[in-house]
Amino acid sequence: MLRVLALAAMLLPVAATAQEVPTEAVMDLWCGTAFDLMTRDAAADASLEKLASARLYAEGGQRLIQRAIPIYLESGYSDAALAELRAELESEVARVVNGSGRAGEDVAYSFQDCSALIGQ
Repeated sequence: MLRVLALAAMLLPVAATAQEVPTEAVMDLWCGTAFDLMTRDAAADASLEKLASARLYAEGGQRLIQRAIPIYLESGYSDAALAELRAELESEVARVVNGSGRAGEDVAYSFQDCSALIGQ
């Protein structure tokens, strides 16, 4: 019994650090999700200029997400855990993007922070 407890105690630090994701990847996934949500439903009657701008943000958002995913997986996330995290993140980011968050609620990253990641 003591061996099992000792083994479990040795594995705890490994399990706790297995999902430590670099800050840059966290920001990439958050901002990529925000851009995806912002551009997902472009208005059909939008001007060509607005559609072109939306396309730049949509493509930039996808690049950020695709850059973050392998880092999350390398950091110990399973495909299922990452899918769950992404669903939760989308819900959280949607409140920010749609302006339905609580007043005074901290926003992880500003539009300017995220735009800088895709060079806009």
